[in-house]
Amino acid sequence: MKYSENKRYSKDQTVLIKCILSRGFCSFLLSLHSLPILLILMDSPGTSPKKEIHHSAGVVLDKGHPISESQSQMVDSSVARLSISEDSASKFGIVNSISNSSEKGTDSTSNQVKRRRSSVASINGNVIMKSRQNSTISLPRKKKKKKNSKPFSFTITDQYVGKHDNTKKISIKDIRDLTLYALKDTNNMPPWVQLDNRSSLQKMIVLFVPGLETPDFNLPDGATFDDILKNKDECNFKYFSKYPDLISLVPNNDLQAFPVVAPGSRTTLYSAYNSFMNVGLTKNEKITRRNELSKKRITIHDLLMDLDKLIENDYPIHPDTEGLTSDMKIELTEQEKNSTDTWFNTKKFDHNGSHTYALDCEMCLSDNGLVLTRASIVDFDCKVLYDKLVKPDVPIIDYLTKYSGITKEKLEPVTTTLKDVQEDILKIISSDDVLIGHSLQSDLNVLKLRHPKVVDTALIFDHKAGPPFKPALRYLASEYLHTTIQNTDVLGHNSIEDARTCMELTKLKIVNGMVFGISINTENLFSRLMKSGVRTLLLNDSVPSRQTGLENDLRNLATQKLRCTTDQEIYDNILEKMNSFELTVGRLRDLEFSRGFSQPSLKSSRRMEDVPSAEVILENLGKNINEIYEKAPSGTLIMILSGTGDTRPWGQIMKELNKLPNQEKMSQRKEREKEIERSIGVARDGVATVIIKQDSSIKND
Repeated sequence: MKYSENKRYSKDQTVLIKCILSRGFCSFLLSLHSLPILLILMDSPGTSPKKEIHHSAGVVLDKGHPISESQSQMVDSSVARLSISEDSASKFGIVNSISNSSEKGTDSTSNQVKRRRSSVASINGNVIMKSRQNSTISLPRKKKKKKNSKPFSFTITDQYVGKHDNTKKISIKDIRDLTLYALKDTNNMPPWVQLDNRSSLQKMIVLFVPGLETPDFNLPDGATFDDILKNKDECNFKYFSKYPDLISLVPNNDLQAFPVVAPGSRTTLYSAYNSFMNVGLTKNEKITRRNELSKKRITIHDLLMDLDKLIENDYPIHPDTEGLTSDMKIELTEQEKNSTDTWFNTKKFDHNGSHTYALDCEMCLSDNGLVLTRASIVDFDCKVLYDKLVKPDVPIIDYLTKYSGITKEKLEPVTTTLKDVQEDILKIISSDDVLIGHSLQSDLNVLKLRHPKVVDTALIFDHKAGPPFKPALRYLASEYLHTTIQNTDVLGHNSIEDARTCMELTKLKIVNGMVFGISINTENLFSRLMKSGVRTLLLNDSVPSRQTGLENDLRNLATQKLRCTTDQEIYDNILEKMNSFELTVGRLRDLEFSRGFSQPSLKSSRRMEDVPSAEVILENLGKNINEIYEKAPSGTLIMILSGTGDTRPWGQIMKELNKLPNQEKMSQRKEREKEIERSIGVARDGVATVIIKQDSSIKND
């Protein structure tokens, strides 16, 4: 093996020789005790002109110092011997001879070169840091990234804005995909939009405002939101007209609002909010998730709710709940002192028989909210242990017979009180026992009872549409137990039947494993973004209310969910918290209530008489969006979505059909198919509007 100017050597051979001749490399070889040695990054672009190859000598040393031909031959021979030697003693002798040769070759030119600091050497411009054993590792210099001062731009592509005959529709899924791309969860830019300089986009605020109509965008009544594309200059959200900044910073300078189609089919309407909040999994992701969930066999204890889940779902927190910190316990004590209600905690005691129970309660409506009117408990074998009607101590204004099965006549002879039921339950259930129920927080809250070990069938099974929706007990019974419950509006629900259903569903889950009854087709948007380090904030009226003070102790603060009972609470929280989160999602309800698109639920604290007029709500929307815009940092994208169009015609048809028996309902649905299709077309006609916040200094660049 001879190195000469006439012979071409492989890159690896050249690198190996250079490394061997570098000072300190011998010690590095000895520390490894093995061959082949390693590849070192060399000859990177931008090499200093002082590093020249002297072909007269054949080999280049640091600073361009050559070695003689005889040294080159000796090195070639030594390298060949080194590559086949196996014992440490042989390696040590060969490496020492190479090292001595290297030192002799460089001594002659040492007077021409300034001595390097012992801590640093270099090869072809790469920095080499010496280890404690005087070995050297080549690290390429990192180029400093130039700070991006260009603004991001948002442009809807031509085929989605009516510039082609076959104009495509933008969907809620497309909006969600934009969110994932804008927040750098994926590098796949959605085809409907061109988003340049993505790194300049700092945060997104997405507000769902169901109830928006075409006249709100300067379109005639009866028009569709597709007509926006024909009148781009005129069809902006008219309640922004008072605020010049909101209408001057439009995405592609001539289009601020654009039509968005709600999810569904020709005869079906799906939830726009749910479609946005859930990301479809790939085939491989589904397989991986299924395998993970199928790995281990489970017991009832694997289904227990942890502290975070209890707090998130508005459960009363028992002081013996696993995971409670000392600060949390102090907070709970303070809350109890300040409460006007008397609460009871289950106590630990030994007893025979079952240690797993299912509980269900029936409730009626009073001026103070829901009150207990029946409580039922079954054991693990579904045997009824307790079932009593309860006389509230306040007047009932609605018996809710359709749901509760309770009538005035049933309660007239009853003398059992809430306190009686509390004392009875405390004698049956120990704090060490497992309590099962469907959305059991409602039952425990009306009982004023706390328990630490809970299984919730509304959480261990998924809704068919995926989270954040929860499955109805009636659906779970039909789907998995093949039984029919809660099937009569006259008799209402039966708390014994419901408790037994919860117990049987839990047993079935234990037998079939964690994957049973779980949707593996989608992933929650916030959970997905959290993996990428994106902080998210969710604001709506359906998020369970948390215990005051306890939410500050949650382990996961990257994702926060806050219940807001009014639209103004949502605006106020955005203004207060926007700088702490990259994505904020809010759902405003006042407009859809005011225009009759929906009604507040029975459990909601919001009443129709408290809802302002549509005009006041829309003026308030414009005012608050302007305040949010002014406070938002540069690089903020604000998007307002109706989610759907006018759902009232479709809602009325569904209301009429749902009153019919199943067989007649199917027949009528077929007869009214054309009418349903027209109503679905109107209901899926949605709209979105976009506002971009950029600093004036960036805008003018």
